[in-house]
Amino acid sequence: MRKIGYLAVDRGPQLTLGALALRLQGAWLKSAETDPPLGAEILRAEGIELLVCGTSDSPRGRAIEGSARVAANALGIPVVVIEDFPGNFSDLPGGTPRLLSVESDFAARLARIKAAAGALPVHVGPCIRYDVLRRRVDELRSLLHGKPDNCVLWIGQPETEDALRTLEVLLPALRAQRSALWFRAHPGDEGYLGGAYRRLLAAAGLAVEDLTASSLEGCLRRRPRLVVTQFSSVAVEAGFWGFPALNVLLPEAGAARLAEKKGYSIPPWCDAGAAFVAGSPAEVAEKLERGLKSEEARGEVQQAFDRYFMVRQEGTPALVNLLYNQDFL
Repeated sequence: MRKIGYLAVDRGPQLTLGALALRLQGAWLKSAETDPPLGAEILRAEGIELLVCGTSDSPRGRAIEGSARVAANALGIPVVVIEDFPGNFSDLPGGTPRLLSVESDFAARLARIKAAAGALPVHVGPCIRYDVLRRRVDELRSLLHGKPDNCVLWIGQPETEDALRTLEVLLPALRAQRSALWFRAHPGDEGYLGGAYRRLLAAAGLAVEDLTASSLEGCLRRRPRLVVTQFSSVAVEAGFWGFPALNVLLPEAGAARLAEKKGYSIPPWCDAGAAFVAGSPAEVAEKLERGLKSEEARGEVQQAFDRYFMVRQEGTPALVNLLYNQDFL
């Protein structure tokens, strides 16, 4: 079998490629210690014969992974790219992969629009990033018993101004529901480190607990009633635990940022009913109440989530079979 080199910089791509690395042994290229470019000399030194890349969203991650893809193509080394979030794939001259793996037909269409070389071979299957959660789904959902009422977990993203605007709309709705807020800022949110949220949260008029220093699993083990975010994939992870999510996508904040970064303003799973979604203050109040109080609505969202993300079907075996059958390995 060819020697595989795995390269992923951001958390999501690392989780995604890690699922494949459990099945196919290879060398992890030292992305965390490498400044762009990661070139041919490293691929040669490692003896890499197949490069598997993630789709990091950070500028640094895109630069490192992109330079490695270009170098691999120049050396004739096959490149496989595995997308961890719809719209994260980006193409560049000389960096088009021989195969891209995505989670949906929607993501495949987005990727093909971006492909510089025209035709792009795409594999569509369950996102392998979540396979470890699929294997634990029964265990995770057994923890739901005795959940506290009206505790909402906020999952932030790096853009401070967007998060502040979203929280300005969310906090009055939480107050009206007499809900407690568990606040978890994104680790890349520089505004949080500078105290950007202190005044807003102090004046919220409800119980607020800062869980930013806690692990995601630690936060979810506290059993929130609802997870609220703009479009963080952490809210998707929460769905495997059985916690519904509310995506707040204001035109001037979450929706605009999502369109800028990914090429669409509403995640496809929201369109499929797999999460609550709100685009205005009135909708936030309405959807928050339904998400907290309506067992019927919560059940419908969870059923749609299970269908969309295929919580009982791992994606890695099909991808491994494809790599073997198409002679990548």
